Amino acid sequence: MNAVGENIDAYCLKCKLVLSHVILFKVADVVNRVKCKTCGAEHKYRGTMPAVKKTAAIRTPGAVRTKKPVTAKVTVNDAPVQWGLKISNMAPATPLKSYSIKATYKVNDVINHPVFGVGFVEKTVSDKSIFMLFNDSVKLMAMNINED
Repeated sequence: MNAVGENIDAYCLKCKLVLSHVILFKVADVVNRVKCKTCGAEHKYRGTMPAVKKTAAIRTPGAVRTKKPVTAKVTVNDAPVQWGLKISNMAPATPLKSYSIKATYKVNDVINHPVFGVGFVEKTVSDKSIFMLFNDSVKLMAMNINED
């Protein structure tokens, strides 16, 4: 049985050789840490065999690599639910504006669009565009466009 301070042969990670090491300490009578007598590196005792490295798979030239299938991100369109909540919670006296590309709108305005129907202004993107919630989706709409 080897004691602390004695020499032992071990694989040195720094030298990449099996060399003489000094036992630094043991845990439960098993050599745990050693110091290389050649380079002075301290490391875990690994025995006399170097750790087996994982080698990359050998590819033949021209071989086609198969890619893992990409799972598509599923986006849930919750616009119908949000629109339904807004329309049901809308006060009966809420003014309904007719949509015009020339008009200016602000958040929470209720708009009647000739094609998409009733919509709610969700967000002002710039002085020329807004996001509107309709019964099927949220759409980017133009506003404040004056034809000169």
